Amino acid sequence: MKVTRAAAVCILVFGLAACAELFGPTWAPRIGSIVEGSLVVPDTVAVGAAFVVTLHTTGNGCAKAGYTTTMLVDSVTAEVRPYDYHQVNPSACTTIQATFLHATPVQFGHAGIATLHVIGAYNDSTITITRTVVVR
Repeated sequence: MKVTRAAAVCILVFGLAACAELFGPTWAPRIGSIVEGSLVVPDTVAVGAAFVVTLHTTGNGCAKAGYTTTMLVDSVTAEVRPYDYHQVNPSACTTIQATFLHATPVQFGHAGIATLHVIGAYNDSTITITRTVVVR
């Protein structure tokens, strides 16, 4: 039986597509799209005690909950960045919006006024939400 070049190309292309379906989509982290008004930060915390910062991000059917990074810039400044996973080159996505909870511990080692910067996305732009915390 002779296989034509066109048939071989079709078999190869459809075979690769089937492999993608078998092994699932490829996911990549992307800065999370922050839900407006969802950031929760305590007003006052104890020196050296960890407290939890929470916020929600949102995505469509090609997104799933990711992770959150926390970086202490100096003794009274911290940055929090939520990330969610998004499909790379999806064939189709539902438009149903989902929200993802991000919660991360933060700790300041010195008394005074501390600054927390939450860096995320909003309307396809990178935003920074800043909150101050009294550390006693």
